[in-house]
Amino acid sequence: MNKKGLILLVDDDDQLRQLFSTFLKGEGYEIIEAGTGQEGWQLARSRRPDLVLLDVGLPDISGVEVCRLIKTDPALIDVFVAFCSGEATSDEHKVSGFKIGADEYLVKPFGLQELSARVQTLLRLRNTTAALRASEEHHRKLIDILPDAVCLIHPKGRLLAGNFQAAAMLGFVNTEELLQKNIFDFTPAEEHTRIEADFIKALKTGVIRNAEYTMLRKDGTPFRVELCATVSLGINNQPAGLLSVVRDITERKQAQEALRASEERFRQLADHIREVFWMTSGDRSKMIYVSPAFEEIWGQTRESLYARPHNWSDAIHPDDRHRVLESSNSKTDLGEYDETYRIIRPDGSIRWVQDRAFPIRDASGKIYRIVGIADDITKRKQAWDALGESEARKRAIMQAALDGIITIDHEGRMIELNPSAEKIFAHSRTKLIGENVMSIVPPSFRTWFKNGLENSFSGYKGPTQGSRIEMPTLRADGSSFSAEFTITRIRLPGDPMFTIYIRDITQQKRAETELRSLPQRIIKAQEDERSRIALELHDGINQIIASVKMRLHKVEGNLPDLKPAAREILHRCDRLLVKALEENRRIAHNLRPTDLDNLGLTAACTSFCSDVQLRTNLQFQLRLLEPAQRLSPVVELHLFRIVQEAINNIEKHAKAQLVRLQMRLEDDFVELKIQDDGLGFDPKTVHLYRKKRHGLGLTNLRERALSLGGTCEINSKLKKGTTIKVRVPATIPQKFISAKKERISEV
Repeated sequence: MNKKGLILLVDDDDQLRQLFSTFLKGEGYEIIEAGTGQEGWQLARSRRPDLVLLDVGLPDISGVEVCRLIKTDPALIDVFVAFCSGEATSDEHKVSGFKIGADEYLVKPFGLQELSARVQTLLRLRNTTAALRASEEHHRKLIDILPDAVCLIHPKGRLLAGNFQAAAMLGFVNTEELLQKNIFDFTPAEEHTRIEADFIKALKTGVIRNAEYTMLRKDGTPFRVELCATVSLGINNQPAGLLSVVRDITERKQAQEALRASEERFRQLADHIREVFWMTSGDRSKMIYVSPAFEEIWGQTRESLYARPHNWSDAIHPDDRHRVLESSNSKTDLGEYDETYRIIRPDGSIRWVQDRAFPIRDASGKIYRIVGIADDITKRKQAWDALGESEARKRAIMQAALDGIITIDHEGRMIELNPSAEKIFAHSRTKLIGENVMSIVPPSFRTWFKNGLENSFSGYKGPTQGSRIEMPTLRADGSSFSAEFTITRIRLPGDPMFTIYIRDITQQKRAETELRSLPQRIIKAQEDERSRIALELHDGINQIIASVKMRLHKVEGNLPDLKPAAREILHRCDRLLVKALEENRRIAHNLRPTDLDNLGLTAACTSFCSDVQLRTNLQFQLRLLEPAQRLSPVVELHLFRIVQEAINNIEKHAKAQLVRLQMRLEDDFVELKIQDDGLGFDPKTVHLYRKKRHGLGLTNLRERALSLGGTCEINSKLKKGTTIKVRVPATIPQKFISAKKERISEV
């Protein structure tokens, strides 16, 4: 049994080891022995001794290496090591031993009494250190499980220590990130003066109690905290810092604010509702509160009711008073008091009142408050007399409504529907009455629709209640059609009911589809018209101009004696006709460039940019792709039109000097980028122009990209140019994408 401690002797001298072992056992210690370094290391790991007496020179590995292994093993943190050597006795050996973690260095030879004293001292120090470490670990765990942040703050504000909650509260992953940071790094500047004053005061008084500050998380988010601190004393009994407990009181502040707001809302509600809200003590002897509506309905002051709490019952009509008072005495405590009666006002007029009361109980179940609401239902009584007329009007509306109207009960059964609903669903009224509303909902929508109704039944607003929803709906023959639903809860006593308004929007959906396809049809019509005009220019007007030119040449040849002035006029006419032919060819080319049909998108764009550069001051930088296979003709045409429209806009409005045009293949998409260094524009201004039917060029770009299933992004800033990015499907085989090439050319 281990009486005073477990000691491991590691020494290759058997006689010396036997001597030390016999002596220490006689002193009451438990001894284990090892003759080599490896054996000593294994025993240290398996037995975890309190002290290791370790020879420096061992036959396999040195005692220095054994000490290093022990001191670097977290499981052996409480094992003390004392070197024993008769050879490695120099100061350098001792310093080296202490550097790797040795706790003592004994130089042989030494007496057995000295050994006993050294061992006692080392074990006492070891036990004290282990106890201190265990105590620190115990307190650290206690601090770590606290729900609040705990930290030690230097009197100058530097954070010296903190628990996990402190790091988490400030938005850090671990406590190491907090160390050496200053508390002022986590507080707004306007709080610093008050914090410094509180710290100075705490160093004098010893504590800070329930001080509230605003702090900042790592991301800058402010939050409110409550801090309690006490002065922690260090060496020479001097203040080492403030041991602080910091609590995030954001939720508490929000709760307090919510309570204050709730009380204010209650006061505003009670003071402004037309019903009388009243509250008495549990025994009804004291009127705690009555709302201003009491004066309007009863015609008496609230002060009179506060003075005489039973004053309200004196105004009850004599024919109703006995019944009401008996019900008030017998049913209020059960929460069942709900009476309708007449009152006589001081001016002699009669009003009908519906009065309800409810008991409020404390934790023990005792009634300590009674609250109630009294409502003037005089007009409602008059309305009840007109209920028959109202029902007749409702039936007329149901019959005349073009939309289907269905009323369902709390279980989803259809209990009423109008003729339009019969027509929409191709079901007779007798077939639908009593059926569950789920019978008209497609199977794939039933779970969602049912959950929405169930939430509504339970008092929560489900995804279907109070909003317009669209979904497929079933007819009697199983066919479906698009319908728009509006579900409204019927507010009546008892189980909830709902009215469902159903509109067949099949034609509307068809019209929306037609409207969405209109831009694509317009673009197609534009291209067809351009092709037609280009053909007419080429085959019509150009032929006429060429014919006129030939006839002028013939006239000039048949008149050898033509005067010089007339000949000059003919030459001028010839030049004008040549210019007209070139202009017509240019217009026809822009309307339908032959390069696009014959050579492809890259050649057409290059040719177009060259033409623009010849007639303007624009410079172009082109980075165009040369795919191994032509793109789809539709894709090439729309991309060319986007380039054409964008550069025309730049030429007319941008006052740019350089245009960069880039086109590349990315996966299965073509990405087009057009960038200029011009004036740019304000997108808000363009939006205003669009309302005035201007600025349709940018809209045309977007519509063309959309017609290909792509996107068009336009970014511009005043005096910083404009960038247009278009991304559309390439519709070319995957094997050709890797074969694409790019080139940069200066036009």
